[in-house]
Amino acid sequence: MISKQVETPYTDSETDIDGNTDQRRSSIDKDNLNYKPFTKRSAPNIILFKFQEILTFPSQLFFALTGLMGIANYVRQIVQIVPTRPATLSIRRNGTNLVEEIKVDKWIKDNVKSIQGVFKPAWWVPNGHLQTFYTVLGDFTKVDKVHYIRTYLRLPDGGTIGIDVTPEDHDNFDPKTPTVVVCHGLTGGSHESYVRNILSWVIRPKAEGGMGARAAVINFRGCAGVPVTSPQMYSAGTTMDLASAVHFLRHRYPSSPLHGIGFSLGASVLSRYLGEVGESSLLSSGIILGCPWDLSLMSHKLDHDWFTSRVYSSALGQNVLKLFFKAYDANPPMFNNDKSPIKEFMDDLKIQRKTMGSNTRLRKVDDLMVCKIGGPRNIGAWPFENAEAYYRWASPKRMINGVKVPLLAINAFDDPVVDCTALPLEELKSSSHVVTAITGSGGHLGWFDGPFPLWSSMKSKSRWVLKPVSEFFIAAARDLDVAGGNLQIQEEEGWDWVVEGGHDIPGLARRGWKVLKEGEMVKGEGDEGENGVLQGL
Repeated sequence: MISKQVETPYTDSETDIDGNTDQRRSSIDKDNLNYKPFTKRSAPNIILFKFQEILTFPSQLFFALTGLMGIANYVRQIVQIVPTRPATLSIRRNGTNLVEEIKVDKWIKDNVKSIQGVFKPAWWVPNGHLQTFYTVLGDFTKVDKVHYIRTYLRLPDGGTIGIDVTPEDHDNFDPKTPTVVVCHGLTGGSHESYVRNILSWVIRPKAEGGMGARAAVINFRGCAGVPVTSPQMYSAGTTMDLASAVHFLRHRYPSSPLHGIGFSLGASVLSRYLGEVGESSLLSSGIILGCPWDLSLMSHKLDHDWFTSRVYSSALGQNVLKLFFKAYDANPPMFNNDKSPIKEFMDDLKIQRKTMGSNTRLRKVDDLMVCKIGGPRNIGAWPFENAEAYYRWASPKRMINGVKVPLLAINAFDDPVVDCTALPLEELKSSSHVVTAITGSGGHLGWFDGPFPLWSSMKSKSRWVLKPVSEFFIAAARDLDVAGGNLQIQEEEGWDWVVEGGHDIPGLARRGWKVLKEGEMVKGEGDEGENGVLQGL
């Protein structure tokens, strides 16, 4: 058998390379006799190199140590939680009457660009504690000056709320001008710096870079100078006052789209309202900042951390006690009568007041007072047996799936008050209308990113969170219509009763209000709220 060998061309790569190199070099030499195939490099400066190493090590060590202490200042990516199956919105295309359909998450992504990047806190308040301290202790009287016209409303249960509307000349606005409805924090009001930071932009004319809109702050019972006229107060789970206020605003401004924003406790109230009423909402959209999604876990964090319990839980508890006892001192029989749910706890509350200090805890105050009179008797289980039962019922995470309007939630991971390690991730992902953004830093309602106060007192008050809020509201004002339609009102002996339109209000047999007084001017930057109550919480 004869085997045939197949010859294949063989190439000696080294020989070819050498040959090709000689040919190229010969060709280049002919074209350019000054060509040099290799250039001699100067030796590195060893002394300079070593000097740079010496300078780099301390800076790296400093960053590592400050990072361990939680005060390193660095850029962190904003994390988003979007619905797995987002709902479809029908929006006005570019503000026209043409209708376009778009998914909720895409609508927010297309319009709120600032939550797709990073947030870097100011170097002088790099962590959650310092951000929160500045919110509480900073002087904000010289910035974000907002003046309101107040209306006092009596509600059917005998309670009173105060609605502060800005700007002062808002009655001259076009009837279709949007209205931003605000729910403040635990013991706050329209005077709070975090409220005015947003509203100073909301009421600024469009020609000056603002929204050119109206805003209405719902001051809860006993807050910001509103008198307490019934034994029922307010809480994170009670939406009755907000629901009554939006009915009033829908009637007063029938062609104005209403968009909500809530801060901390107000974020809980707003998110619960949207979840309770669903597609019947009178608000076309909402934003919630620093929302305490799980009140039980928040309380656990506040009570079981040595520093947090002695600083934040103590401050919050003292704020609530001071607010309550101002109302109690004005009218003791209202809380001491036989029908009062807290009559049997008044002795313990007075002891809490007498010993008020670093040992005061918010949970103890909630145990004795808030879980008893924080809501109407005929909803939930008011009065609750204890604070834990109230926390489980009132937690906003229970209502997420009921939200049927676009809702943007922003939390800071290092919030020392709200436990952001326990965000309701599954509930948020299973929602249809809620998009959540989590910044690495920002504290509780802080998000300061301006220069050091000594360099610029005004600019140091700058808050990053205004960027996503303004982007969201501009899009909402452009794309979303009035929600809820017109209300039909029947007048009876000074009362306005809703007979058609709107939705039912938990806790009230009839929907209505009586205007007690209006026209009072309130200077937000000059009103520190209730005496002795810390701002910013």
